[in-house]
This record gives sequence, structure tokens and C-alpha cells, in this order.
Amino acid sequence: MRKLSKVLLIGILIMASVSVYALTALSQEKSYKFGGGTPGGPWFVAVGAGVTLLNQEMKGKAQFTFGASAGSLENVRRIGMREYDTGFAHVNTIWEAINGTGPFAGRQLRNFRLVAKHSSLTHLWFCLKESDIKSISDFAGRKINIGPPGSGALIHSGYILETLGLADKIKKFTLSFEGGAKGVADRQIDVGAAAGGPYTVPAIVEISTLNPLRYIGFKEEEYKKLEAKFPFYERVTIPAKIINGVDEPVPGLGYAVYWIAREDMPADIVYEMLRITQEPKNKDMLTKTQKTWGEVSGNFQGVARLGVKVHAGAAKFWKEKGIEIPAALLP
Repeated sequence: MRKLSKVLLIGILIMASVSVYALTALSQEKSYKFGGGTPGGPWFVAVGAGVTLLNQEMKGKAQFTFGASAGSLENVRRIGMREYDTGFAHVNTIWEAINGTGPFAGRQLRNFRLVAKHSSLTHLWFCLKESDIKSISDFAGRKINIGPPGSGALIHSGYILETLGLADKIKKFTLSFEGGAKGVADRQIDVGAAAGGPYTVPAIVEISTLNPLRYIGFKEEEYKKLEAKFPFYERVTIPAKIINGVDEPVPGLGYAVYWIAREDMPADIVYEMLRITQEPKNKDMLTKTQKTWGEVSGNFQGVARLGVKVHAGAAKFWKEKGIEIPAALLP
């Protein structure tokens, strides 16, 4: 009986030791939340693939989880509130956050740093090819999906409609990219909006297969009004044949997206995020999953005057790659 009790005691001690070891190992694997995007949009796919890769490569050191998010605005807000650790953000959202303007009026957020330029985007207005809507001025009196709440697309839609005097002349909807595209296909919505990466989103491509679509371009006078108010916009040309129904090039409105992280996110983790995602084999795999991964770079020239710095871990990585970071952005 005593021998049995001793055996049981030894077994309990061994199990306790294993449990303590396991808990210790778990405590060393820190968790980080990566803000994603809305279903039907490019970030939903991009972040999902990125999180999977990071967890495979950083096992035992860090664990990443997908942060359900409407997009740019929500990502910045949640990083500011320390609910997310990293994510993608439109340049205008960064500009508003650090200056306390727009949706950040009265509350500046400056506790984030730049990791990389993620991609170049285009604001897309789309309708059925058969629609009689030919220009943005034709939006008056129509049902327009301006983008999901918390998304950068919604913010850009607002900028455009207000600047061009249409904000109070339309019936606004705030559906997801997927919901907006389906609404257009079902003829419940006249025009949809999306943040193209750079010229499409998955929801638009899917819908256009059976329902030819048309992108609605910008006129010269519309460009001039927007450029005068928002200096971060650029003119782009959307190629013909990019989706079913777009037969000619379309004059579009472009802007940049940046990868950001909390300023207190460990430098070694930020460095590893870049090292892993930029390793040629991994980058090729990510790009095949979502093409904007192929655009990630250390080009920060477009934000050199915004007043936000590059994260120390990112600065180390890009310096090793021979990238010169503007002095104003160095940590």
C-alpha cells in the first residue's frame, strides 16, 4: 500500500512538473493580434494568409491571431486602444489619427509606428455595365453603397462625395464589399464602392463573372477639387479588361496603404514579421494568395512629412536591405 502511494505521489509530481514546464513554455510565446479586413475585401485574405505563415515560422516565440475588423479606420483605432498590435492602414487614416481630425477629432492617436509600405490602392466606384450612370455627377438621387463602417473605403467615399457636393444628394448604404457587390448584381444598389488592390477586390471579380460591371471614372475638374483638399491622393489609370465589362482604361483615384504596429511592440518581433514575410519563397507564396503582399516595400517617401516614425524593428530590417529611410522617420 505504501509502495502504491509512493508511486502515485511520484506520478503526481511528474505531472505537476510537466504542467509547470508547459505553462512556462506557453508564457514565453507571446500573443499578438493582427487587424484584418472585411469579408470580400483583399485584407481579409491577406491577413489570414500572413497570420498562418507567421504562426508556422514563429512557433514557440510568438503567436498571431486574426483581428476581425472592418478595415483601416478600425485597425488604427484598435491599435490606439491597445486591442490590436499590428495591421494595415490607409494613408489618410494615419494622417487623421496623428492630427486628431475627421473621425479622430478631439483625440490624437500617435502610439503607432510604420512597418512597411503595404500597397497602392484605388478607390473604386462600380455599377452594372447596363446602368445609365456614366459619371459621379449621376449619383444624385441614387442608392450608393459607400463601404462598410470602419473601412478606409467609407472614409474615401465620404471625402469624394462631400468635396463634389453629393453627400446629401444620395441614399447611402454601408454594406460590406461583398454585400455591396451582391446588391449591385441584384439591382438593389445602384453603385458600390471598394478599396481596390490596386484595381479590384475579390467580391467585384466574383460578381462581374456573371454580371458585367463598369468602373465610374473621375473628370479633370473632379480631380482638381480633390487634390486641392487632400494632397495624399494621386491620379491613376485603371487598365482595360481588369474585370468583365471594363473595356476601356478608366481614370481613377489612388492612395497608399501602410503596415503599422504599436510603438511598444517588441523590435525583434517586428523585425521577424518582416524577415519572414519578405523571405523570397514566403513572399511568393503570400503574393499568390493575395497579390498586395508582392508590393510590400521599405518605401516611406510618401509619408516623410506626416509626422509618424518607422518602428525600430522595421528600421533595422530595411537598413539591412540597403533601403534608405528619410531622416525624419528614423526612431
